[in-house]
Amino acid sequence: MRRFSGEELKSLALELPEDVLKYKDFGDLEKAKEAADHWLEQPIGEELKTRLRYEKFILEELPKQFPYTKADVIRLFKEKLPDFSEEDIRKMESKNLAEWIYINGEKHYIHNLMRNIMDKDDDIRERAGIYEKISEDKKLLLQKVQQIREQGEAKESFRIRATIRLKDEQFKPGMKVKVHLPIPAEAYQISDVQILDHTQGNVSIDKPDSLYRSICFQDQLQENRTFFVEYKYTVTAKYVDLWSDEVKKSSVPEGMEEYLKEQYPHIRFSPYLTSLAREIAGEEKDPLEIARRIYDYITTKVQYSYMKEYSLITDIPQYCARNLRGDCGVQALLFITLCRICGIPAKWQSGLYANPAYVGPHDWAMFYVEPYGWLYADPSFGGSAYASGDEQRRRFYFGNLETYRMVANNAFQQDFAVKKEFMSIDPYDNQTGEIESEEKGFASYEVENTKEMVISAGSQSPS
Repeated sequence: MRRFSGEELKSLALELPEDVLKYKDFGDLEKAKEAADHWLEQPIGEELKTRLRYEKFILEELPKQFPYTKADVIRLFKEKLPDFSEEDIRKMESKNLAEWIYINGEKHYIHNLMRNIMDKDDDIRERAGIYEKISEDKKLLLQKVQQIREQGEAKESFRIRATIRLKDEQFKPGMKVKVHLPIPAEAYQISDVQILDHTQGNVSIDKPDSLYRSICFQDQLQENRTFFVEYKYTVTAKYVDLWSDEVKKSSVPEGMEEYLKEQYPHIRFSPYLTSLAREIAGEEKDPLEIARRIYDYITTKVQYSYMKEYSLITDIPQYCARNLRGDCGVQALLFITLCRICGIPAKWQSGLYANPAYVGPHDWAMFYVEPYGWLYADPSFGGSAYASGDEQRRRFYFGNLETYRMVANNAFQQDFAVKKEFMSIDPYDNQTGEIESEEKGFASYEVENTKEMVISAGSQSPS
């Protein structure tokens, strides 16, 4: 599939022709594709044709993201839980833990259903004999949050090695590939970025202040090859307590229009999100207090859930608000959108959550109020703290982050400096890397990637 530009992605805000929607909702995906093809031959606007071409991509990918029938789910769970039954599925659906769609008139469940249930359903966990253990990652996180709260600042350096390669079955001798891997960008909390080593060849490294920073390799492969980059960076985390009695009255300065506007297709001020923002804000006028109310709403009302690919969701914040579920990026986008609706500048940051025990993709938000300047909000980490009854930690993530962040992206939905020709794995963010050939862009299930901490330089004395 060819690449969709940022302008073309805006077409996701358009409604589809009625028959395409009816076939899709019933689960007759082939008929929906046929209907889309029919409309592509009709005298409709070009933007709606772009929307239909994107919908054909969604219709192709949906069965891969929702592979399990009810019988499949029961069989999978019975391997760990012999007494699992259809009644358990009904309970999971009632608890908003089981995302599904119709395919050919039958419910099909999301590919990460078991992970969602085993993480979130206490009854299932108890019956399966899974009991809460504090992982090494969690121990490090709790210690770091406590350190920053007590000392007011922490500074730490990290070294990470990231790799990506095609799965062997996707490789063809002589194929030309273009490969992107995210690397640290200059950001409010990131300094001393050094690219230490990388795969040699035709290599382009984005500027340090790139909003969407990556290293790009272009090569003709005679044998399958692993591409890698190793880098070092320093994170400085400064603590601000936005919950004390000494919090100052806030305001929004002039000149922040870039962070207050809509950004289609996802950051849009829909009627529902506009009414929800007003309901959350109430009569409050202070921007910081409104931002806190938005954070409170998301962290206490939205359930963390592993998702289908973002490329298959046509309005991410509204999906979150309507379904009260979403992962880190989904929750961050809802926070950003609600803030902007309320006149509070807000923007995206993402890259990796990275400590010596765990490295993985993560997204969060930033918002701006005077006299504090840019502040952080991580609703998913705050919601996790809320779920475990840790109010201090929940409050920490309104205004603050720990040092375990590698920032590759300082904005949402950006273009790569070395342009891609085909659809990205994630057209809105870059955390794990991309590979494309002259013929196609490769999906997440067609590539392998790793991210690991090579060395942590440890805490430093704040400068």
